[in-house]
Amino acid sequence: MSLLEVMLYIHILAAASWVGGAMLLFILGVFIRDKEAITVVYKYIGPTYGYFQSAVLVILLATGTYLYMQYHFQELWRGSNEILVQHLYTKIYLVGVIVIATIIHMYISFKALNRERTYREKMVSRGTSLGIFLLNLFILYYAISIRTML
Repeated sequence: MSLLEVMLYIHILAAASWVGGAMLLFILGVFIRDKEAITVVYKYIGPTYGYFQSAVLVILLATGTYLYMQYHFQELWRGSNEILVQHLYTKIYLVGVIVIATIIHMYISFKALNRERTYREKMVSRGTSLGIFLLNLFILYYAISIRTML
């Protein structure tokens, strides 16, 4: 197995962990109606999940950059496959947005870890959580689309 294949494997595994974890916590937040129960769940799972997701995000960014360079995507900007370039540009943009949303979400989560969140913190946290969840689905679509075009 080549280094490129190992990096692609790690990237896909990290993406599955990122999307799967975000989906699980989002679904828990939607379907657990008992506010006390969800508070306990998030209190105990949240910090561990946050550290795990931070590491996974770093892995995704590192392996994604490596794959970008190894597949010579930087040369595509001058190429003729406009759809591939558009999808690649859109995916990179969405990854940037998801990184910012994740930083905001984690900042609020850790800031309010041992206290009740303010109304504003709750709304921003829920909004970024929903945004991250939806962005994951779009990024997944673009990743599959780009891989299909290669």
